[in-house]
Amino acid sequence: MKVVVMGAGSAQFMPELADFCSLTGIGPYEVAVVDTDPRRLAIAGGVARAAAAATATPVTVSEHAHHSHALDGADAVVVSIGVGLQESIRPDFEIPARYGLRQTVADTVGIGAVIRILRTAPVLAGLAEEMQRQCPNALLLNVTNPMAMCCMALHRMAPAVRTVGLCHSTWQTAATVADLLHIPVEELDFAGAGVNHQVFLTRLWHDGTDVYPRLRELARTDPEFGRTVRADMLRRLGHFVTESSKHNAEYVPWYLPWQSEVERHSLPVNPYADRRADNERWVEGAAAVAEGRVPFPVQLAQSGEYAPRIVRSLVDGERRPIYANVPNRAPDGSRWVAELPEWGVVEVPAVADGGGVTPLHAEPLPPQCAALNRRYLDVCDLAVRAVTEGERAHVHHAALLDANAAATMPAERIEAMVDELLDAHQAAGRLPEALWR
Repeated sequence: MKVVVMGAGSAQFMPELADFCSLTGIGPYEVAVVDTDPRRLAIAGGVARAAAAATATPVTVSEHAHHSHALDGADAVVVSIGVGLQESIRPDFEIPARYGLRQTVADTVGIGAVIRILRTAPVLAGLAEEMQRQCPNALLLNVTNPMAMCCMALHRMAPAVRTVGLCHSTWQTAATVADLLHIPVEELDFAGAGVNHQVFLTRLWHDGTDVYPRLRELARTDPEFGRTVRADMLRRLGHFVTESSKHNAEYVPWYLPWQSEVERHSLPVNPYADRRADNERWVEGAAAVAEGRVPFPVQLAQSGEYAPRIVRSLVDGERRPIYANVPNRAPDGSRWVAELPEWGVVEVPAVADGGGVTPLHAEPLPPQCAALNRRYLDVCDLAVRAVTEGERAHVHHAALLDANAAATMPAERIEAMVDELLDAHQAAGRLPEALWR
């Protein structure tokens, strides 16, 4: 077994990297870590070796400055990249802020995500092309945001590559619900469907009883939970949405454009400086482990993420339940989520085993939830078309459909903001030439 990890030095990916290097019981295997930044590459290699040593795992770790040197013979390629690192995110926050646009995370479906896919998709295309030459049967396990856009771009640019998108959002939401209801998470019977970071839980049962009424009551009566964006959406839509409240606030038009809502829900606005500081703390903490200045924390090797589970299943053949981001087309011509378009990428229950990942048909998605998902997918479609078709106008079209931007400013301001963003990334060498002006 050979696993290649692209962007292995990504700050918040370190627990998952440690997990990959402590897969005891599957026999000797190799993990090839790849990062274009020399310091982060060295840190990633050090963390990987520390995890292997602490858990006595028979894994060989190799370091590579480019993926082309690592892919030969790979069985799985995990992609966790940030093109341009933190500095590339700065204009995505600062320029929209000057136009009055509030963002909280800017990595999924809003203006920041639209711009991010433009600089990320070309790198993904190069990786997919190289994979088809060196490891055509390997699984590409994407954990890079914007998840839905990245997976949509990969499936359109390289349909022969076996691409699966992975996110912890759904199972972490299940854990959140279990905690709120004081239920052991392993006893919670849940199901969900939708799009990445906007999956809606369609089933919540415990011990043969529907516990959704209890969660809805908490949303109405609990003073702390009740003031969150997700509780507010639950009250209005009837179903609980995945990801955090700060994420969801920027996917819809109801919160960030209004100061009263920002204050009521305590939403962090344009937190670029805080995010950069957090990233640097993560890197420094990983460096201390990599350099042996602090002992390896063994609990770090229990990330709970899906990609290590999939790798284990590829080896031992055991069926393991996961959630996966996949095209909404089943082999029999049906849709994994019947209420959403077949050209979209959806997040649904799936099973990992020795053959890879098999999606499962989702339970019916309520119409109000599906309506939100469809608008999300329309933005993704236009943003991906912009980069795959080399059509600058589609960047404007995607931005005009963004719910947060459309509720904040008129069309001409949105277009001016987009042009300034594109010019900034063009000047920094991060924009595909086809999108220049």
